[in-house]
Parts: sequence; structure tokens; C-alpha cells
Amino acid sequence: MKIRHPLLTKGAGWLAAATLKTLFNTLRLDVRHEDPSVDPRSPDSPPGLYSLWHDSILVPLASKYRSKATHVSALASRHQDGAYLVEFMKHLQIHSIRGSTSHGGIQALRQLIREADHNHIFITPDGPRGPQRKLKDGIIFLASQTGLPVVPSASRCINGWCLRGSWTNLYVPKPFSRCVLLVGKPIPVPANLTKAELEPYRKRVQAEMDRLEWEVQRIDSVPEDTLPVRRAA
Repeated sequence: MKIRHPLLTKGAGWLAAATLKTLFNTLRLDVRHEDPSVDPRSPDSPPGLYSLWHDSILVPLASKYRSKATHVSALASRHQDGAYLVEFMKHLQIHSIRGSTSHGGIQALRQLIREADHNHIFITPDGPRGPQRKLKDGIIFLASQTGLPVVPSASRCINGWCLRGSWTNLYVPKPFSRCVLLVGKPIPVPANLTKAELEPYRKRVQAEMDRLEWEVQRIDSVPEDTLPVRRAA
């Protein structure tokens, strides 16, 4: 049963945010950048479309929350699940843009273009219904229309729980566990690509997301000076 009453939706969002804020404050965050100039926590970093998988979204959100950055937006679907997410993100100071490439896409695109000059934008390109960790071409289309590069990323919690979902899972860090976020180099996308021209860039971003996932899974065996490191406060 889904909660649809606005007050109950707001309450669910507040409760989820309060619970996760408490958890986020206990985590040991290890944030690494292949390009040190690209950092969504920094107001001096140029905006980008940050590509984040649905199942590991909590580690990037924890990094954003701990940094107190306020110049981050996120794309949320127009489904009821998106309504919960909007209320939740309000409490993390993340501005929500409602829509997708299939529902409310034109309005969302216009808002993205307006915000592209001053906000980092978080997008989960395997949503809203999967398949899990299979990148759709929506993020490439948005990059082509907004002029923002796609910034691939990968994250993991060293100790955590895996909550099983209908089309994807959700990895939840255990309190006081170590979490790693690896941010890749930005990938520029030419303007005004046709649908056929999106595919090579989709494959390129998918390959980078897969590579970063492989890197983050072996992070404990790699010397910390192998990649530029900026530790979260």
C-alpha cells in the first residue's frame, strides 16, 4: 500500500531523512576523485550531470549531506515513489526536478537547462524501472541539451545491508562503517545529438561506470596515493 496523502508523504520523507541523517553522521567517508577539480561538494567545481546507480545512492547522498553543499539538484520521477524522494531530499537540501525523459520530460528539461549554470545534478540513469545498472540514454540526451558533461561515479559501503527490491536492490551502510565514493573524469557530450548519435556516448558512459565499479570494489587493496583523495569532513 502506498501513502498518497500529502501530509503522510511529507511525514514519511521527514522520518526517512531524520533516520538517514543520524546514520550519515556516523560513517567514515573516503571520497576520491580522478579529476580533483570535479567535486559536487565544492561551489568552485563546474556543474555536471553526476551518474549514480540506484542501488548505491546512499553513499553519494551521505557525502553531499556531510559537506553541507547547497548547490545540488536531483531528477526525481513523477511517480508516487518520486514524491517520497522529493520530501526526503528537501531535508538534505537537495533541490528536486520532477520528471523523466518519458514523463514530464519537456518541463524537466527546461528546468535542468535553467539550473545547469549553477547546480550539480544527480541522476540515476538505470531508473525508474531498471534494468539494474544498465544505463539508459536519457542522461546522454540531457547532457547534449544542457551542455553539461556526464560525470560517472561508483560507491560502496564496506559493511552494510542489502535490501532486496522489485527491480533493483539498495545497499545501506551499517553505522560507523567505512564508505568509499569514487568520482570519475567528466565525459563531454556534443550538443544536439540525434537519437541514433546518443548510443556511442551511452556505451562510453556505461563502460566508465563499469570500470569505476571494478575500481571501487578493489579499493582496500590499492594504495591510497594511487588516486587523488579528498576526505569528507
